[in-house]
Order: sequence, then structure tokens, then C-alpha cells
Amino acid sequence: MRYWVYQALYEVIVNQVYSNLYLKNHLHEVKEKDQALATHIFYGTIQNYMYCQYIWKQYANKNVQDKVNIILSMSVYQICFLDKVPKYAIVNDAIEITKKVCPKASGLVNAILRKINPDCISLPEDECQALSIRYSIPLWLIQMWKKQYGMDATKQMVTHCNQDLPIFIRWNPDYEFDQNFEWVTHQLYKTRMQHIASSNIYLEGKCSIQDEGSYRICLFLDVKKNMNVLDCCAAPGTKSMAIAESLCHTGHVDCIEIHKHRKKLIEQDIKRLHLDNVSVYCQDARNLSNFGLYDRILCDVPCSGYGVLSRKPDIKLKMKPTDMDSLIPLQQQILESASSHLKKDGILVYSTCTINKKENEKQVQAFLKNHPEFICSSQVTMLIDEKQDGFYMAKIQYRN
Repeated sequence: MRYWVYQALYEVIVNQVYSNLYLKNHLHEVKEKDQALATHIFYGTIQNYMYCQYIWKQYANKNVQDKVNIILSMSVYQICFLDKVPKYAIVNDAIEITKKVCPKASGLVNAILRKINPDCISLPEDECQALSIRYSIPLWLIQMWKKQYGMDATKQMVTHCNQDLPIFIRWNPDYEFDQNFEWVTHQLYKTRMQHIASSNIYLEGKCSIQDEGSYRICLFLDVKKNMNVLDCCAAPGTKSMAIAESLCHTGHVDCIEIHKHRKKLIEQDIKRLHLDNVSVYCQDARNLSNFGLYDRILCDVPCSGYGVLSRKPDIKLKMKPTDMDSLIPLQQQILESASSHLKKDGILVYSTCTINKKENEKQVQAFLKNHPEFICSSQVTMLIDEKQDGFYMAKIQYRN
């Protein structure tokens, strides 16, 4: 099982395969009784990768190749975070894996891992540096959050970036609810059910997986029956489908997606949910000249994703401060393009799944400065906490 975890981590860390897709396509290779532990080690190592490296690198006097780096890091994660697995078993498994993939390094792996003591790990005195290492979040992001939101909010967000959040499902209103799930709001429920995407209720179109923050953005759009709605950056289609369901087979939703393979994901969900009021177009949202006016427009723009690090931990493996350089102009262009298709009495919602004022509040402020005919009637920032991921949403309307 641990060799499978090593292979999975290598694909994600070195070959940059998305962790959720790898798990979806390959977890069946693990015996069912070991799947929960394999998943735990897999995601736990990714979430704590910087911290695990920090620990073992104190005992390494030279650089190691990627294969050894991954073996050491996944082993340190188990030693420090898994109470029920004895250290000698973890070390022995690490040595056996190393013998398979990099035999010459087995002695080094053995020597380093035997020195690891979870009770003797010291962090830097500087608070930002300590938070960065302990929660495997780049120092520049810690410092940015501190500047934008203050230290107390930063500590709250950082300490919850590695948490296991509950699973939420959105129930299709076409079906009578018949499950023992905990009601959250409207059609959203919390569940402990595992492997939902392979369950009958999912495959039959009775429910969809949707996080609470994502669902609240759909509610914020305030869609009414018979309305025409535009979703500018629709894939994978979760919000589009929630909007379409809320229309109860009235009105229409036009979904815009620039990538053909992601357009197919939306089309698959339309079919699964038996929806008859959704169309999908493969098009760049920066040019919507062939579209008309809409009652509601959702601009859930591409963003840095700093609000969903617990759901998408591999973002932490490749995030760079320069990511914003290309994202911010793109977000501006999509908002600019979409706004020209809003009816005079309509609502446009600009939203992201990031916690970054440059992509959120300042984007809206810049748009309003250039378009005095619009106002922001409401905006909400949901910071990361023990209950939820981080999201931002702003409601933009024509000035009366």
C-alpha cells in the first residue's frame, strides 16, 4: 500500500498530476481495507509537504533526488501524524521502497528516519516563518494575508488550511429527499457518506457534490423562475447546475467554457441531472459579442485559489506570487466583457475562491471606478475557518 502512495505522490509532486484526479482514477488499485489509510497518507503528505521536508532536511547534509525526497517526506508525515503506526514499521517500509526505486539511497533513508523525533521539532522564533513552515504555506502568502487581513485572521486561516472539511451534497429538487443527511440550507446537506460520485443517488442525478461556499455564491445570485442566466466561466459546471435546478425547468442558463475537454464535463452533468434548460458554449468569456442580455450573470473568474487549500492541497506545491500577474488582467477583462450583457434591472455576481484583496475587493473597486453607472450593492468575504473554505462574492447592479 505504501508503495502505491509513493507512486501517487510522485505523479502529483513531480509530474504535476492533479491529486483528486489521480485518486479518482487509481485508488481502486489499493485493497479496499487499505484505501482510507492510503488516502490519509497521500493527502496528509501533500498538505504538510514543506513541514515534512523541514524536519528531515535538518539531518541531511546533501541534496537528494525527487524519489528520495518523496519517500522521506511521506515517512516523516507518518511518524509525526499517525499515532497507531509504529515507527519501526514506517522506517522498514521506507527502506523497502527505496530499495526498489533508488537502492543506493536506502542507507541514507534509514539513517535520517531513525533520527526523527516528533517531540523534538523546533520552529523559527519569527511568528510568520514558524506559521509558514508548520502549515506548509509559503512565507510570502502569510505576509500578504497579515498585511491585508491582520495577524489574528491570518493565524485563523493558516491553522485551518490543512483541515478535513465535511462533505456537502446538493439535492436535486426534482426528487423527494429520502436520505439521512444533515440539512444546511435550501437544497444543501452535510453527509458522512464516502465515495458519493460512485453511488446510485449520484449516478441517477438525485444529488451533486458542492461545497457550502460554492453553493452560497449561487444563492447570492438571487435567481428567480423564468430568468435567463449567463455563467461566464462555468466548468466543471457545479454552480451552473445549481442555478439551473433552482429555475425548476423554467428560464435558461448559458454556460461559457473556453476548454473543450472541460465543456464535456458540463455536458455530462446536464445529462446526469436530466436538465432541459442549459446550453454550453466553447468560447472565451472575454468576447461575448454574440450573446444577448441576461437577468443574472455569474462571473466566477479564474483565481489563485488561496481559499480552497484544504480541498485542493496540491495548489501549495506550485503556487508563486507571480501567479497574480496574469490572473488579475484576465479577471478584469472577463468582468468588463460580462457587464455589457446585464439587463438594466439585473444582477451580476463577481466571485472567487481566493482570499486576496487584489483579486477581490480591489478588482470590484477598479471596475466601479471605470463604470460609474454601476454600484456594488453587497459584498461578502468568507475567511477560512473550521467550518468552511474561503470565498469572495460581490453583487454588481446598475445605479438607479
